[in-house]
Amino acid sequence: MIDDFLLTKLSAGFLTLFYLFLSFRIGYFRGSPVMKLIFKMDKDISEKKLERNVRAHGNFSEYVPLFLILLFLSEYFKLLNFMHLSILCLIFIYGRLAHAICFAFYDHNPFLRISGMISTYLVLFILSVILLSNSMI
Repeated sequence: MIDDFLLTKLSAGFLTLFYLFLSFRIGYFRGSPVMKLIFKMDKDISEKKLERNVRAHGNFSEYVPLFLILLFLSEYFKLLNFMHLSILCLIFIYGRLAHAICFAFYDHNPFLRISGMISTYLVLFILSVILLSNSMI
């Protein structure tokens, strides 16, 4: 038997670690005293680079909590089987990583940005529709 809420636990753990990574980058680029203790600081961080990393962090923090709630409800009410939910998790995680990497590490990468957002929207849409359709039965 598969552990209860395994996908929610794994996704929450992995996505939180990536969120912390994005948070540390923001602290690093802003010259945080804590980051100065850990890393040798670059002296010249462009405003554009900081802004793009802040956008990556903020966008990530907007979509991940909603996904985790939808995922938990889908697992709790057993609305999809483990394989289908696993596929949706992988698509969502790809989407969030691709979009964040696009903003944090590239000046311009339309493939990562567009594929990241399409993956994110697709999974949120599918889980929302499944939850709504099962609520009406």
